[in-house]
Amino acid sequence: MRILKNSIIARFGAAMFAISLMALVSMIGSVLVAESTQGNAAGINVAGSLRMLSYRLLADTQQFLIAPSPATRRDVEQSVALFEERLRSPILGRVLTEDPLNERRQQFLQIQQTWQEQLLPEVQRALSGTGPFHQASYSDRTALFVSQIDDLVQLLERSTESRIRLLSLVQAISLFFTLVVIGIAIFDIKFSLVNPLHQLVQMARRASRGDFSARTDHQSQDELGVLGSTLNQMADELSRIYADLEKRVEKKTAQLQKTNQQLQLLYETTRRFNHGDDICHSMMPVLKQFEAIGPFSPISVTLLEPQSLRRYRHLTTRSPHRPTDCQDDSCNSCIVPESDARPHQALTIPIRKQGQYFGDLCAEYLPDQAPDDSSISLLETIVENLATALSLELKAEQEQKLSLVEERTVIARELHDSLAQSLSYLKMQVGRLQMLQRKGADAGTIDEVVEELRNGLNNAYRQLRELLTTFRLKLDQPSLEAALLSTVEEFSQRLQNPVELNYDTGHLLLTPNEEIHLLQLVREALANVVKHAQATEVRVGVSGRQNRIEVSVEDNGVGLASSYDTSVHHGLIIMQDRTRILDGELQIANRPEGGVRVQMSFVPNQIKSRNNRIQVNTQ
Repeated sequence: MRILKNSIIARFGAAMFAISLMALVSMIGSVLVAESTQGNAAGINVAGSLRMLSYRLLADTQQFLIAPSPATRRDVEQSVALFEERLRSPILGRVLTEDPLNERRQQFLQIQQTWQEQLLPEVQRALSGTGPFHQASYSDRTALFVSQIDDLVQLLERSTESRIRLLSLVQAISLFFTLVVIGIAIFDIKFSLVNPLHQLVQMARRASRGDFSARTDHQSQDELGVLGSTLNQMADELSRIYADLEKRVEKKTAQLQKTNQQLQLLYETTRRFNHGDDICHSMMPVLKQFEAIGPFSPISVTLLEPQSLRRYRHLTTRSPHRPTDCQDDSCNSCIVPESDARPHQALTIPIRKQGQYFGDLCAEYLPDQAPDDSSISLLETIVENLATALSLELKAEQEQKLSLVEERTVIARELHDSLAQSLSYLKMQVGRLQMLQRKGADAGTIDEVVEELRNGLNNAYRQLRELLTTFRLKLDQPSLEAALLSTVEEFSQRLQNPVELNYDTGHLLLTPNEEIHLLQLVREALANVVKHAQATEVRVGVSGRQNRIEVSVEDNGVGLASSYDTSVHHGLIIMQDRTRILDGELQIANRPEGGVRVQMSFVPNQIKSRNNRIQVNTQ
C-alpha cells in the first residue's frame, strides 16, 4: 500500500494489472464454460432422437403385428438396434457424469431400466410370438418412456443453460470490477495527474513571464507531489534570487549611471582644460557638474605661480559676492547669496605635476555625507587633469620662450654674419672716403670708392631682403608637402629650370616647428644653388626611413671648391643651426657625378616621445 501511495506509476500499473486480470478471468471462464458445454447440443440431439426412435419402434412393431413378414420384422429389428446404439452412444455418455447421485445420471439409468425391463421384452415377445402382446399397454409404456426421455432432455438443457448463465455471471462480475477499476483509475488520473499537471503547467507559464508567485496546492507523496513541492521551493528560491537580482541590477544601474556621469565629467574636464579658455570659464562648469554628482560642496581652487608661489587666482563654486579677480562681470555661476551654515569637513588635494606646485583644490562636505573612494578618486583625477593642463600650459609657454630665444639667436647670428659684416665694410669704406676727401684725392679715386660703396649697399640690401624673406616665412599652405611644392615652383622660376620634388614621409608626423625648420633648410639650400651652383638639374627629397626624416637637396652644378670653408658661409651656418635645433645630422659634400648634395636627417618628436614612454614603462 505504501508503494501505491508514493507512486502514480505503481497505481496506474496496479489498475492496468487489475483490468488485465478481469479480462483474463472472463476469458478463462468463457473457455471453461465452453469446454464444459462441449457436446451438450449433440447429447440433446441424441436424447431427442430417442423419442423419435421410440415412436418409430412403436410404429414398426404395430406394423409387424398387423402384417408379419420378414421385411417388417427386419424393420423392427433395425429400429431396436438403432435405439440401443443411440442409447449407448458415447456422445450421450460424455454429457452425463459418472456421479450416481447426479439427477441426469439417475434419469438416464431410469430410461435404460425402462428400456431393458419394459419396452425391449415387449418387443421381443411381439417378434417371437411366445407370449401375449398388449398393444395398448405397450403404447402407454412408450408414452411414459418418451416422457422420461423428455425429462432427460430438459435436464440436459437446464444444465447447459446453467453453465451459460454462470458464464454470463462471470463476465458480468468481471465487467463490473473492470468498470470499477477504470472508474477508480480515471478518478485517480484526474485528481492525481490531470489537476496537478494543469497547476504545474500554469505555474511554468507564469514563471516564464517572470511571475514567480504561483504555487501548486497538490500535496501528496507521489512523483507529482514531490515535483510540485520541489517547484514550490524552486519558485520561492527564484523569487528571492529574482528580487536580489533586481536589487543588484538597480544598484549596478545606479553605479553605471554614476560611472557614466563621471566619464562624461572627465571628458568635459579634458575638453575644457585643453580648450585654452580662461581658467574660470574652463573650471567652473566642471566643478559645478562635479557638485551635482558628488557629495562635495562648495569646491574652491587656489592657483599659485610655480616659481614664486604667489597666489594669482582663487575660484569657488559658492561665493556670497563677486570675486575681486573676476574677469567677466556678466558671469554669476559662482555667486550664491545663501550658504549652508552647517559645519563642513574639507578635503584638500595639492595641484602638482612633475615637481611643479600649482596650488590646491579644497572640497568641503558634510560630516554625515562622507565621500566614497570613487568620488575621491574622481576628484583626484580632475585635479590631475588640471595639473596636467597647467603643466602643459607652462611647458608651452617655456617652449615658446625658448623658441623665441632660439629664433632671436639665429636672427642675431644671421645679421652678424651677413648684414653686420656688410655694414662694417661700408663703414670702413665711408672712413676711407672721408680720408681721401681730406687728403684732396682725385675724382677717379673718390669715384672708385663711391662705386665700392654702391656695390656694398646693393649687396647689403640684397642680403637684407633674403633675411626678411627667411624671417617672414610661415606655413600658410594646408600641409608641408604643399609648402614644398610652392617653394619648388618658386625656385624653378628663379633657376629657369624645373626642380624635382620627391615627398614621402610615410607614417611619421612632424610638429609645426619641425616643419618650419625643414622648409627653411630646403629654401636655404635652394638659395645657395641659385647663387653659386650654376645647375640645370635640382632634386629635393623628403622621406621617412626607419623612424627618421631624411632631407636631401642635390644639383649638377659646379660643386664646392676644395678650399671652400663651410664654417664662414652664413647660409651654411644657418642650416647647421637649424639642424642642431632639430637634433639632427647635416652633411654637405660634392657628388661623384658632379654637383653638391646637402643631406640632413633627424628623429621627429613623435618617435622621441614614444621611445621615452617605452623607456619609462620598462623602468
